[in-house]
Amino acid sequence: MKKSPIVFTRSLAALVLGAGIISAAAWAAQPQPPAATPTQPAASAPAQGASKPVNKLCPIMENEVDAESPTRQFKGVTIGFCCPGCDRKWDRKSDEAKMAMLTKMAPEAVAAINAASNPALKVARDYLAACGKADATALNALFLDKGRATVSENAGDEGTWETYRDHHLLPEFKEMPGFVMTVAKEDVQTFGTTSIVRQIGSFTVPDPNHPDAPRKFLAAVTYVVVDEGGAPKIAHLHWSSRAEKKAAADASAKPETGHGASTGHEHK
Repeated sequence: MKKSPIVFTRSLAALVLGAGIISAAAWAAQPQPPAATPTQPAASAPAQGASKPVNKLCPIMENEVDAESPTRQFKGVTIGFCCPGCDRKWDRKSDEAKMAMLTKMAPEAVAAINAASNPALKVARDYLAACGKADATALNALFLDKGRATVSENAGDEGTWETYRDHHLLPEFKEMPGFVMTVAKEDVQTFGTTSIVRQIGSFTVPDPNHPDAPRKFLAAVTYVVVDEGGAPKIAHLHWSSRAEKKAAADASAKPETGHGASTGHEHK
């Protein structure tokens, strides 16, 4: 009998989780505006609010990137240089030559370019952005509807997205408004119309006992994103987090989990 898409998706999700979700294979950067055309190069200095360069070494001179030097937008990411002048040399290169230079000198930039062009990665980033605003409407739009999407947390089954949203996620965000997860690593793998996105990072939550010293949590999120009528949708999400260990931490303390590690939620 032919398996339905949701059965296949859940089987794939189980395989991914079994393989381990905490590793990430590539650094990735936030998506940026489209690359400038050769006749209209990007500004010679970093624009206000522009993201940091994704490359560590200048693709022209092979020196370390200087944060004060001009940048260029290329295939959705920001490329930095070691000094003024390298940006103009970069502008004269073909796209093929640019990719060859990045492949040699800045493989992390190539990974960022590949990730930035994948719609599944945008869905994952939109999920964290919507979490920061506690925007239920925006969150709902990212998932398969009518109970077809599932959620796991720290290897525990949280049921459907709707159940997780109403009984766990949104109540916790009321206790920690403005939630922000700082993503340190991202990667995406695509298998036909299904993609697996992984994010690793950290977030902080208020500590009632120490108002001036919020607690830091390490987190990893895995998304199984499928094609739903031409639109990417989350079919399964796995959230994993734990409090960052401190040297003076009480070894007998019970580990806390969840987005906000709220005492109002028990997890397996």
